[in-house]
Formats: sequence, structure tokens, C-alpha cells
Amino acid sequence: MGNHRALSNTAVGAHTRRTFLFLFAGVVAAACSPAPTAAPNPPTTAPAPAAKPTTAAAPTTQATTAPAPTVAPATGGTITVPFYTTENDPQTLDFFKKTADDFKQQNKNIDVKVTVYQDETQLQFLTTAFQTGTDLGIFAPPSAFVASWARQGFLLPLDSIVQKIGAEDFVPGTRIPIDGKDYAMPFQANASALWYRKDLFDQAGLKPPTTYDAYLAAAQALNREGTVGVASTIGGSAQMALQFFTAYIHQAGWDYYDRQGNVTFDKPEVLDAVKRYVDIMKNASKGMYNAGFGEILDTYIAGKAAMATFPGRLGVNTEAKAPDIAEKTGVIGTPAGPFMTGKLLYTGIQHYVVSARTASPDETMAFLQFLTTGDRELAFSMSVPGHLLPPLNSLRARLKDYKSDFMAKHSDWVLTLADLVPTSADPILSMGSTDNQKFDKISNTCPWSSEVWGKSAVDNTLFQEILIQGKDPEVAWKDAAATLKQIADTWKSNNPEWKPAA
Repeated sequence: MGNHRALSNTAVGAHTRRTFLFLFAGVVAAACSPAPTAAPNPPTTAPAPAAKPTTAAAPTTQATTAPAPTVAPATGGTITVPFYTTENDPQTLDFFKKTADDFKQQNKNIDVKVTVYQDETQLQFLTTAFQTGTDLGIFAPPSAFVASWARQGFLLPLDSIVQKIGAEDFVPGTRIPIDGKDYAMPFQANASALWYRKDLFDQAGLKPPTTYDAYLAAAQALNREGTVGVASTIGGSAQMALQFFTAYIHQAGWDYYDRQGNVTFDKPEVLDAVKRYVDIMKNASKGMYNAGFGEILDTYIAGKAAMATFPGRLGVNTEAKAPDIAEKTGVIGTPAGPFMTGKLLYTGIQHYVVSARTASPDETMAFLQFLTTGDRELAFSMSVPGHLLPPLNSLRARLKDYKSDFMAKHSDWVLTLADLVPTSADPILSMGSTDNQKFDKISNTCPWSSEVWGKSAVDNTLFQEILIQGKDPEVAWKDAAATLKQIADTWKSNNPEWKPAA
């Protein structure tokens, strides 16, 4: 999505995340049912089957060289490590195939079986898997649910991997410490930034905006018949508003909650941020208010938007599908408010977790470490350059020297986005990083995040009420702040032993 985000990696048409099965060693059956917003309970009826996945041929990719952990050979024959992911770019699938093959070369008795599923049905898929006892092995979860799933015993702690890597190597805010243990291994930490058409700006006599007022003026001036001022959205999936509004609330100097989980959304500066975001969104087409991420991509790639809010995948897809537009495209931090203008953005952080029900935990842990460290993680990151940015500082330092055709053309995009990551945060994973005009990025998971940004996200509802239903912004903001407070107060009342990680 993002994040979440992690949900931020979807697309449409040739760049759509299709639900299909990518086979390395056999066949996986998958099912999904309507998903609850809270933790799953045993089902009372049989879950409905998902659309049948199709298969993709295994591509090839260049080899990586980082040494890999090995495991002791099993005595009972071949072991299968299930691996579930939402990444389906051809280059990324290429990477997965090569990585699985390399791992098997070092661990002859272990097969890796990879299933690719949609961001949009991610929660449904995983909820049903928990209910039915499916061995999920390694899987990519919505970050809002990691804390609750860990506390319910669905996930294994990953402290051993974090310790081997070194906690200091992780970009701040990318880990998910829960009750003193790490339950997630990050594989991506990007930034949702502002992409703009240099040629349209030049024709209008405009410069890339460095203030909110200049951003709004550009959106208004370039919002013409056939071209929207900005391609963005407020509610196509659960964490849409979170991804694109975070820049506004953080650049107002606040967050949804402080580090102790007290609501700060009720600050008057946040109301100003709400109004700023609403004014920008008035320069997107109303038809996009409930659109998905793919519509943002398609609109920009088709030349129908002067600006767009998105992480690095927009650049990759524009270069692939509309290189003429890519040549005229720049990317900057979204100038959304007066505090650290253009620097405080939303970061799409995605993780892998390990199912507590996996049949072969040692082998699964070994493959997870093999997959997410060293040259392999760097190669994975550069399969979608600028989007799958590495969450390890040691690998981020190597981006500037990475050689590829894409980097030869657009290293400025990739390095700009990478430079924005340290000041970009996910309010779910870094609760209270921005507080009263101060910024300090931390790992501090919001434990009730599944209730705030689950199926009916509070901020999605806020902006839908204002932009679609015509509700007064101040009234809608007060209602949203009250809801955020009620959710936090109820959760803390029911969990009096909780202490924030920060």
C-alpha cells in the first residue's frame, strides 16, 4: 500500500497488478472472501473462491553475488517455502525467478513457490488464508494489520534477521517493533512525490513550485479542457488519502497522533492542511475522486495531466509507455505546507512477514534473509527504479553508482526520490514523527491503525464528505478528529498495558 501502500504499487492495463500464479515449483490454490476490518475469526461459512489465477512463464535475469544463508539439509525430502507478493512487474518476476533458482542451488532440497496477488484483494486473500489455515510462508501484508496480527500470534518474530543485518542499517521508521520484537522485514521505502510536465510549465511561464501557493497556482493555471491540473485521488482504496494527505498534515507541523497515541488531528493547523488539500483536489477531475492508483498513472501517461502525485513507478511506466512525455517530466517533493516545505512526504514502506503456521520456519527464514539483503535486494530495488527503493542505508549509498539504461536516462528521478525518503514517513509505522513543528522519524507503530485505515478509512471518508458530498470542511474535520480520538481511546482502554515503541 502506499503502502498500503504498500497499496501504492498498482497500475492499470499493461501495468496492472493482475492476480495470477507464478510457478517455480508446483501449483498453489488460493481463495478469498469479503474481508473484515478487524482481526480475522474462524469463518461461519465457507469462503468464496477467488478468481482463478493464471500462470506466467519464468523469465530470466542477471545473477546477483551476495552470499546467502544456508540451512541444514532435511531428511524427509523436498521442502517447499511459500512466498506471496504483490509485485508483478516483469523485471521483478525475473528477479524472483533468479533468486529462487540461486537459493535452490545452495539448498538442493528447498523449492520456493511464488504466488502473486492483487493489492486491492490483499486483505481478503490473507484473511481467508488465516481462517483456512493456509501456509502463507513469507507474505507481504498491509502494514496497518501487522501489529494486530503479531499480537494474535499469526506472525513469527524476525529478530534474528534484524540482528544479523544490524539495526543501525535500517532507514528509520522502516522497522515494525511490537512489544520489543521485530515482526516485519522491509523491502521497500519510497516517497510519494510530485511529477510535473516541464513543457507545460514552460509554455505557461511557470517554474517548478517550491511553495504551496505556487503549487496551487500552477494546478489552477494548467487545469484546462482535456488536461487536469493534477492527477490524484482521495479514496479508491483504504489508504489513498493517507498516502497523499500525509504531506499536507506533516507540512502543517503535525501528525494524526503524537508518540503516545494522543490525537493531534484536532489542531487548527491541521484544518488548514485539510483546506489546502481540498483546494488542490479541486483541480483534479471529479471522476478521479474515487479512482485507483492505476487511473493516476494512465492519466499522466496519456498526457492528460500537468502534474501527478505518485512514487517512482509513475516514472518507470511513463518511460516504458510514453518516452516522449518522460523526456519532459520532472519530479520534486510536493510543496504542501509551511513546515519543511516539500520535504515531509508519505513513504510507502512494504514488508515481508513470516506466517507462524509455516511448515518449515528455519528454511523460510533463510530464504527471507537471502531475498532481502546484499546484492539481491539492490537488484530487486532496481527492477522498478525509484519505486522499490532499498530500506537499508548500506544499499541506498550504492544507488548513485548503479549502472542501467534507465539510470543513464533518469538517475535524477531516482536520486531525487531517494533523497526524499529520510524525511518521508508513514503515520502507521512512525506515529508522532512530526509533532508541534518538529520532525524526528521514528519506528513507532500505531496499534489501532487497522481501525483507522482499514476498509473504511477515516481520512478517506473525511475528503469524500467534503469533495463529493459538499460537507463543510470544518465540520467534517471535527467529526474526523473525534472519530480518531474515539478509536484510540477505546483501544488504549482495552489494552492498558500498551506502551509506545518510541
